[in-house]
Amino acid sequence: MATAAGVSGTAADSRKQAGKKLVDNLQSDLRALSNEARRKYPPVKEAAESGILKVRTAASKAEDIIPALQAASVEILHPVILGCDTKNPKIVQICLGCIQRLITHEALSVPAGVSVVKMLWNLMESGLEELKLLQTVIILLTTNSIVQGSSLATSLVMCFRLYFTKDSTTINTASAIVRQLVTLVFERVEVEDETPPPEDMDAVRVESLKTVSGKAPASLRPCAKDAFLLFQDLCQLVNADQPQWLIGMTEMTRTFGLELMESLLSRFPEVFIKHPEFSFLLKERVCPLVIKLFSPNIKHSQRLVAPPQLGALDKPYFPISVRLLRVVCILIQQYYSLLVTECEIFLSLLVRFLDPDKPPWQRALAVEVLHKLSVQPSLLKSFCQCYDMKAHSTKIFRDLVNAIGAFIQSLFMQTSLHVPTQQQSGSNASQNPAQPSVLVAGMPVGPGVTPQAAFIYRGVWLPISSNYTPGITKPQILEMLEKVDAPPVPEGYAVSVAYACLLEVVRSLSIIMDGKPEPEACKQVVDTDSEKTALNRELVSSSWCGVLAALSLLLDASTDEAATENILKSVQTYASLCGMLSLTTPRDAFITSLCKASLPPHYMLTVLNPQGGATGNSSPPFKQGHVRTNSQNMAAAVNSAYQGDGDTKNQVVVVGTSLPTASLPIGAQQGPVMLTAKNLQCMRAILSIAHCHGGVLGTSWHLILTTLQHLVWILGLKPSTGGSLKAGRVADSQAVLTTAILTDIPVLSFMLSRLFESSHSVRSVVKHRLSPE
Repeated sequence: MATAAGVSGTAADSRKQAGKKLVDNLQSDLRALSNEARRKYPPVKEAAESGILKVRTAASKAEDIIPALQAASVEILHPVILGCDTKNPKIVQICLGCIQRLITHEALSVPAGVSVVKMLWNLMESGLEELKLLQTVIILLTTNSIVQGSSLATSLVMCFRLYFTKDSTTINTASAIVRQLVTLVFERVEVEDETPPPEDMDAVRVESLKTVSGKAPASLRPCAKDAFLLFQDLCQLVNADQPQWLIGMTEMTRTFGLELMESLLSRFPEVFIKHPEFSFLLKERVCPLVIKLFSPNIKHSQRLVAPPQLGALDKPYFPISVRLLRVVCILIQQYYSLLVTECEIFLSLLVRFLDPDKPPWQRALAVEVLHKLSVQPSLLKSFCQCYDMKAHSTKIFRDLVNAIGAFIQSLFMQTSLHVPTQQQSGSNASQNPAQPSVLVAGMPVGPGVTPQAAFIYRGVWLPISSNYTPGITKPQILEMLEKVDAPPVPEGYAVSVAYACLLEVVRSLSIIMDGKPEPEACKQVVDTDSEKTALNRELVSSSWCGVLAALSLLLDASTDEAATENILKSVQTYASLCGMLSLTTPRDAFITSLCKASLPPHYMLTVLNPQGGATGNSSPPFKQGHVRTNSQNMAAAVNSAYQGDGDTKNQVVVVGTSLPTASLPIGAQQGPVMLTAKNLQCMRAILSIAHCHGGVLGTSWHLILTTLQHLVWILGLKPSTGGSLKAGRVADSQAVLTTAILTDIPVLSFMLSRLFESSHSVRSVVKHRLSPE
């Protein structure tokens, strides 16, 4: 108790000392004002001297000085306000300093705060002391909340108008202050919501909200009323309509308005979700506005020649588009439960923005947004539940996955990015530093050239511009808020983001189906195991064709070991998910894709040919995503490949012969076949999935064992003592192994042995299928 009393006494003494110091400073300010106004402004001099007496009187009558000054603040301010009315710069500086002292010591009453705002407005209209004025406004509004309602609106309008002046220093200062004050208005709502509302609060009346007016709903408390009217007017201003609360606004740009809206939506989701009035603004003001402003992006096509009567406003404008997509991203991520119907429209727009006839920067923005959405498993699950699983709804999740796949494929159809071939002269190739002068099996190599991670398909070379990190998005175009003109999309950037997006889709599906915990706010109610199974099966049914087509293409096109490994892991994950759900068609399709990638292109293997005569255990036909190209065909470059870079994943490492099979046409086994480092990487993936997920592979075992049998033959592996497989002697084998593979053979042999040991139920089948002798 003694300690508490001591602390209380210390605080009281400190407050008393602060009060005395404030009195001394106020008297000093008023004397300076009196001296400065003595010659030209006698009324100000007399008022200042009278103010000194009032300060002394208020301080002498009360033990706690600051409350006494607060009670007399209107009278004390009288000479200060008269001084500001003179518009004399020196006098105005003295007056503003005096006002700031009163504000910082919280010695202003509510009426005095209103008087200060009016005085500052007059100074703003006169163009005096703009920086000092902004400084005073920010102190006035952040020290406490005595300024509310129309006075708060006037203060905000002052800062907005100073933001649109011609002085760069004033503009930058006003910009920062506007952002801070707009946030402050909503922070007050959070503080207000911490206390329970009074019992006599009016009920929410939605009908009254439909009419835009300067009067806030009666169902809101004071701070929430200010925030409601502020956000409503931001929507009005961005829509080029007149504000109802921010009276006196003379200018506003859509870009700045959208930035402020985005800031509020991202920082205060609880306010918009908790209060029905704010939720109404989202549905009835924000969403229609965003859809309206997206109109140029929807209509514009690079393939069409615009009619001469169309102006610049009919074309997509990069600064507006960036901010709109940032707002859309936040609406989907944080307000999906409120805006299910509206989000369906937004997601459909994102799909359309990926169309090949849209500007490259717009397509890159759209895929960046999809990447940000794909890292949230709860969102993908909600898309499937709310759209794909509904009888008469758009299959949004399916469309998103298919759109990403189609987007990736379209990037490889661009003729402008063809890489130089070996036949091109060195001088021509060297003129473009982004393109290497020599390709070995589609890989950039040569003197002084470090092969860059890339995708190459049908002669189109796209570098991988960023490393994939699970669950992390680092958008570039979405962050270019300072750009006025649309920037060129960096080479390979779009395919890199789409590639990461596709991997995130598979990762999110794995998280959903593995039942990993989700944030409490994002959980959807699923009551029974049957509903969970139905959801999981729908997720696979909606996505497997698009995922398979895109991953198969990227796997064929990849020239980077890390990228190939990421793709292979995604294929393995998806195949195992299909197996756990007993979905044989997609499971066998993914396994078939993996098996094809492990063999040379055009390798004649009936069981992997959907159109050939397969055995009874073969996989059902599935939709082919793409046709494998000669990007892995080493025949034309085999000699130079032996001399190429050892790190090149498409380098030939084995030359062998086809396994003689009775079902193949006569002469099909003639000629050598070649395996690349990527083929062996795919072989390791096959062995990995067989070992880790063998229990759910079912009929896919036939595909896997047949493929491994052919790979073992091509590699020239022979059974050895103990049951393991080893490379045969050169005299006994037709396989030629390069030094690059010698370290891989023991690893592959070990993985094969582990597969035998862990697959007791199929041991005899495995031995029969893998031993050619």
